[in-house]
Amino acid sequence: MDSEPLYLKDSYVKECQAKVVSVKDGKFAVLDANLFYPRGGGQPQDTGKLVRGGEEFSVLFAGKFEGKISHEVDREGLKEGDSVHCILNWERRYRLMRSHTAAHTLATILNKKTGALIT
Repeated sequence: MDSEPLYLKDSYVKECQAKVVSVKDGKFAVLDANLFYPRGGGQPQDTGKLVRGGEEFSVLFAGKFEGKISHEVDREGLKEGDSVHCILNWERRYRLMRSHTAAHTLATILNKKTGALIT
């Protein structure tokens, strides 16, 4: 089952519920719903936490591997089938969103003024 990329539907979603689909090497979890943008396309990944019954697992990295989004957490303990509450580090996400938009705006202006192709 592929992770549902919630960040593509609404980039302002800050929390969601998900089930752990699989865990690799104890610290790499694939979820059935994905709130965290994976590193790619020149953009850094989101961070945040997964909460299972009051127990928190920090999401250190999110990346796409073999078509699935994997979340690296700070320690072992998540199991396949666990229900987790996903909480995005919103301050980081919002800062990255604004920087990304500013970079595109600047690139467009520079291209129009100088003809320089900046991506």
